Amino acid sequence: MLKPDRVRSLAKPVLVGALCALLYSLSVVGALRPPEDLPPLYLTIVVHNEEDTSRGVLPKAIIPDYDGNEALMHHFAAAMRAFAEMAADHGARINFGSDWTFSRGVARYEPTFYADLEVIGHEVDAHAHQSSVSYHEVRAEISIAGGRPTCVASGLNEQELPAQLAGLDETYPEFRILWGIALPGHSAGECVASWAWRPSRDDWTVHDPDGRYLYIGHGELVNSIAAVRHAVETRRADRVHTIALFVSPREFLATDEEADLATPWTAPSDSVHYWENRIAWWDRFLDRIDALVETGVVQYATLTEIAEIFLEREAELDFDFGEVPRSDAPMRIRNIVAGYPLD
Repeated sequence: MLKPDRVRSLAKPVLVGALCALLYSLSVVGALRPPEDLPPLYLTIVVHNEEDTSRGVLPKAIIPDYDGNEALMHHFAAAMRAFAEMAADHGARINFGSDWTFSRGVARYEPTFYADLEVIGHEVDAHAHQSSVSYHEVRAEISIAGGRPTCVASGLNEQELPAQLAGLDETYPEFRILWGIALPGHSAGECVASWAWRPSRDDWTVHDPDGRYLYIGHGELVNSIAAVRHAVETRRADRVHTIALFVSPREFLATDEEADLATPWTAPSDSVHYWENRIAWWDRFLDRIDALVETGVVQYATLTEIAEIFLEREAELDFDFGEVPRSDAPMRIRNIVAGYPLD
């Protein structure tokens, strides 16, 4: 498969194990505020792979069969490698969240995939909906597949959060960072705070200075330059401000000529949904983010790097932020309205 034309640059892998131990023991750029006034907005690209079966039994029609269809797994792994390399060329950092069936597909068909991502500076997280496999088992599947999972628990359900956190406490204390606490289906009303804090057990949107976990807010989860600029313009000096761009591998479709794959995993080569065109869209989009990075108002960072920054600055931060902001529409609708090509 073809790859974007940029020169591939390598970045040092993140010392994830050391950070987990530390956590366990504790385009109008000129209109934006200059970097000397405020700390930057820390920006992460988050990729989520959902499980391809429900309750470990029933196939999901909208999720690729990662661990049962070798040709399909080879396609999506190749597309994600190309996407990861393109992002690294920009200096952008990816947190690649995998549910259990994707990791089993890696182990069976693409055994170097996680290492390939990590060597260029990206991270691999456990992403779970726990329909049949728990967070700690999802994390173990990443290790079996050759990855070095972070201490990030990615994709918790807000409606079930107390029970989920109790499960993390009891079964896998290595988890220390929470990302993407969501409502089912990413519906309207989700928390879209763009900063980090320690969630209280009584109300996770309230800071608890003795909280066991660190939550990294993702912002609006809208892949648009307007959303990034808004997050930049609303920064405060007494917070660690964060935002995520969000993508799924199943957005990067093949063609019939490239692989023996059936719909819905193929698209015409002139469609924005064809994997090379989708990567080209992101390449242009990150060019616009790069302009903000160059001024110092945005900085690319992984979730564990943001956690390190939070720990360094925690004593000087103000957590009296009142009610957190919430979305007024589902995530998919917000992105379509903003012009991100999903349909």
